Amino acid sequence: MKNFKKILFVVLLVAVILPLSCSHFIDVNKNPNNPVSVSPPLQLTAMLGNFSYEVIGNIPARICDEWMQQLAWNGVPPSDDNYDTNESDVDNLWDPFSYINVMKNAKILDEQATKDSSFAYAGIAKVIFAWNMSIVTDLWNDVPYSQAFNPSDITPAYDSQQSIYTDLFKVLDDAIADMKKNSRTTPAGDDLLYGGDMAKWIRLAYTLKARLEMHLTKAPGMTASAQAQKALADLQNGFQSNDDNANFQYFDRKGAENPWYQFAIDGKWDTRDQLSYQYVNMLKNLNDPRLIVQARPVGEVNNQGLVPGVVQDSTYVGHPNGSEGTGTNTVSSIGRFYSNPDAPLNWMNYAEARFIEAEATFLTSGAAAADPVYRDAVSASMDQLGVPTDKAQAYIQSLPTLTSANAIEQIITQKYIANFLHFEVFNDWRRTGYPSLTLAEGAKISTIPRRFPYPATELQYNAANVTKTGVPVGYSSMTYRVWWDSK
Repeated sequence: MKNFKKILFVVLLVAVILPLSCSHFIDVNKNPNNPVSVSPPLQLTAMLGNFSYEVIGNIPARICDEWMQQLAWNGVPPSDDNYDTNESDVDNLWDPFSYINVMKNAKILDEQATKDSSFAYAGIAKVIFAWNMSIVTDLWNDVPYSQAFNPSDITPAYDSQQSIYTDLFKVLDDAIADMKKNSRTTPAGDDLLYGGDMAKWIRLAYTLKARLEMHLTKAPGMTASAQAQKALADLQNGFQSNDDNANFQYFDRKGAENPWYQFAIDGKWDTRDQLSYQYVNMLKNLNDPRLIVQARPVGEVNNQGLVPGVVQDSTYVGHPNGSEGTGTNTVSSIGRFYSNPDAPLNWMNYAEARFIEAEATFLTSGAAAADPVYRDAVSASMDQLGVPTDKAQAYIQSLPTLTSANAIEQIITQKYIANFLHFEVFNDWRRTGYPSLTLAEGAKISTIPRRFPYPATELQYNAANVTKTGVPVGYSSMTYRVWWDSK
């Protein structure tokens, strides 16, 4: 579990763009087998593939969704499940995944496409850069930014999260402006997310802006109502329906399968990342019809992978976070909707946009105004997962009316369910404290973690700048809060 392997699919994607990552450090003669530059379509395909597999569907979600008790490690402790997360465990996410394979190459694509007046490519590159950087700073707080992409600077200074957020909003605004321009060339099949539909990319950028605005509702110097107003303004141009959902398609071919299938279902990797007892029981207590979509029945997966034939058992069971494993075939695995080999990986969905709108409406206009938006958000989640209309409507009608006392808890709890397997649930929990979670068994620290430790490579090669952050080495680092995670 600790040493994440890069399988063939990612190796091939990285290989396409590897010359770009090295182009500042070596002098290469023109050679068709080792090109100096790669065309924007190839760059775009590689960048999107790496972002999906290495970031959205990888360490941030896999570790944080155990901390947030949607998933549990049904193995032998200790593990990330009870906060045994160290500096080496997060190395790959930092570098090469984020800083090189995604963000550095996004900047190269942006620069190259801008010079070529291919503004559609430049806009997409800016969106992915901003999104990946937001994840990095949300996990580590102060990180290299303004000096991070200068190849001659091997010890870049750390920028404050506040300054990074300020710039990310500008990057997204510039992305939107680019995508509205006439572009000399535009993506088509090389755009693995939207197939070149720039209107959907623009709506994604606005929705991402709204998400980031809401991260700052309790940030020092910010006010919740002002941030909510900004988010509502962005959502006017954001996702309009489930047709806008950002779904990255995978395939039932060796090396091209869905990440959750590879990490949690396929016996060639591991099968013990399963549903949490807390999460399964929450959905059972709510009589939530999404349980049978988000979880597989007990016995469908064992230590070797999928069990051949049809499993008749309709029982759904979770594993207590932090406890010793009971055998994969005794606990529910991640549902087929999310973990079939050819299941798309959802990056962001319309339901989240509506939940953002519901929370922002509550903060600006009160519970009565927010209630219908909240119910529409739950409905959007049901529609996304294919829940039958009668069951969805019965569930929505059973939800208590929002009041000033319960609104945030109700909204964020339902958003937590709608965003199953998303890193964003960790951000919402840090902002609001919901859902209410208890410490995992055998916890390495006395609180649920609030951030990642700085990576081992940074401690080795950029130690002076890490030291300036004041964050210690070891488990206690995970108790430190990022800037916007105000007490």
